[in-house]
Amino acid sequence: MTALYKYQLLLEYFTFREKFLFVDLYGLDVTKLPDNSTRFELEIVLKHAYPPDQCFSAENVRLFCTPVINLFELDAEPIEIDHHETEYRVLPAGHQGEHVETYSVDAIEAFDHDTAERYEYVPFATFRHRGGMLRHEAPERYFHARVRPGVAGLHETWVVLGGHAWETMHTLPEESLSLRVTGTNGMLPRKGLREAHIAELAASTPNVGGVNNLVAPTLPLYPPTGDRFQWRVLSHLAPNFLSMMNAEVLRGALALYDWTSDELNRRRLAGILWVSQELLEEVAGGSVERGVHIEVTLDSHAFAGEGDVMLFGELLQRFFALYAEINLFTKLSIVSLPSRTRTDWPRSKAQRAPL
Repeated sequence: MTALYKYQLLLEYFTFREKFLFVDLYGLDVTKLPDNSTRFELEIVLKHAYPPDQCFSAENVRLFCTPVINLFELDAEPIEIDHHETEYRVLPAGHQGEHVETYSVDAIEAFDHDTAERYEYVPFATFRHRGGMLRHEAPERYFHARVRPGVAGLHETWVVLGGHAWETMHTLPEESLSLRVTGTNGMLPRKGLREAHIAELAASTPNVGGVNNLVAPTLPLYPPTGDRFQWRVLSHLAPNFLSMMNAEVLRGALALYDWTSDELNRRRLAGILWVSQELLEEVAGGSVERGVHIEVTLDSHAFAGEGDVMLFGELLQRFFALYAEINLFTKLSIVSLPSRTRTDWPRSKAQRAPL
């Protein structure tokens, strides 16, 4: 899960930076307020003077906000397996061509017409099938999902079936597959909705009186299909941490997760000028701990102000902590040019999973 979070963090930064523009206020005890209170004030003291060229008012602050995503559960059309095909297309039930795409295949259950038995197909990537991670008592069937552009402009999902059971049987039985999937509406929310048009809850939610969207839905993004993208991602899954201590390599690694073709994102990545590292040893708790101090020099003109630089630094700080070897701590310093302003982050213990 740590590895998945590492890449999800990058995707969300480049795709929907608004998700990171949130703050949590702690220590507010409403029980200490007088019973007849109808309002209270908070005074927030800034360390530095606020830039005079950037406007800030009550319109820039909203309470009770959260990012939402257009995903929902539904069934797919049953699939009849005749073993004449190597893959089978997944169609959301009752929604063929109706602006519904399959986001993920969550569960597949097979019904054997000859024996009336039911079998479970498990996702190949989870290694829950028999033989995966030496599991000999696990389910004998697995599936692998593939996504590719369709002729109608939507993205289509296909499943490939396999497993130990398929390898041992001389004659493969005919089966009917029941599928549970997660769907999305693709381009439809962007085309059909604008600000203040999402005002109804799909189901009753406790403690929620109403909803309202502040901005229009964003466009859906799909993985690139060219420039050997998949091979580049695979090479990034098992990297050498110290190889990231190069500006060109770091820019290339981060660019893998920018699917937006957004000029501002390209400018931020191009703003990485130099990366240097220094090995450290510190005594903590009676033992010597090894770490690495990473200094990244940025061109501040490539960012939309000091806050944009700080947010990018937070991303790098968490990214390096998730990427580092399990026996290393990391310290990050950001140097902004031309002002040479330096910002240091506290040491962060590596959060990389052992396996």
